Amino acid sequence: MRSELMEHIWGNRLELTEAHSVSPLGRILNSLLAAPLTRFIIHGRDDQCAPFAMYAGEEIIPGATVADVMEEEFGLDLNEDAIILFEARSAVGTDQTSPEQLGRSIGNIIVSLASFEQKSALLGDGFTDADWAVRSLGNTGDRFGKPSLHIH
Repeated sequence: MRSELMEHIWGNRLELTEAHSVSPLGRILNSLLAAPLTRFIIHGRDDQCAPFAMYAGEEIIPGATVADVMEEEFGLDLNEDAIILFEARSAVGTDQTSPEQLGRSIGNIIVSLASFEQKSALLGDGFTDADWAVRSLGNTGDRFGKPSLHIH
């Protein structure tokens, strides 16, 4: 869903939600995360998509972060460390989410945000997923040791 975010934005399928307590996921993430949380609801054909979150400082298209796009499209002034939560319309306003689904969503979001933190620490600001892939491939030998050092 992250890869389709621009399609959601330009297709007018995102709705900014001011209330952080509308969904169970929003309430929990708002209480767990120190960074400010902004929520959007996804409408349309992706009503059943899994929730996801991104840092506003993530590059979404070449040369533009999520914060840049949100400022241009929604007039939002977000700090680079702000977190943006995207949820399907079907998940909002319902407490029918099972504990397992809620836990899985929280875990996936935390892992996703931690991955961004790791990328940021390794590569610095202004990196792209392509940079991360190249960097990861380039470090494969360093992570696993040199082939001559393997014990069989």
